Amino acid sequence: MIDPSGTTSSPTVFVIDDDLAVRIALERLFRGAGWTVRTFASAEEFLQQDLEVARGCLVADVHLGRMSGLELHATLGNRDGAMPVILTSGVDDVNMEQQALRLGAIAFFRKPFEAGALLDSVRRSLAAR
Repeated sequence: MIDPSGTTSSPTVFVIDDDLAVRIALERLFRGAGWTVRTFASAEEFLQQDLEVARGCLVADVHLGRMSGLELHATLGNRDGAMPVILTSGVDDVNMEQQALRLGAIAFFRKPFEAGALLDSVRRSLAAR
C-alpha cells in the first residue's frame, strides 16, 4: 500500500511475548507474510510506546508477567479505535479462552499452534480494519 508520503506501507502486527524465541519465530512468520512487525517482551513495554495502531493487529501471550495479555486486552478495549487482538497461551485453560473471547479477542490459540491458522486469523483481522 502507498501512504500519503509516497512510501510503501503495510499493516503492522504487534507481537507481545515474554519468550524471546517465540517473538523471533512470530516476527519471521509475519514478515514472511508481508507485514511490518513490532515485538515487545511485556505489555508495559508495548503501552509505553507511541504507536500508530490504526492499521494493526495485536498478537499477545496471556502470561506476560505483571500485566497479563487479558488485562492488556481489556485496557485496549476501553480505547477509541481499539485494534483487533489475538491471544495465545501455553496453558490449556478453557475458562481463560472463554474470558478472552468474551472480551472480544478475534481468536485464542494454545501453544504450540498451527502457523497457517494464526496467519489466517491475522489476515482476517487486518482485512476488517
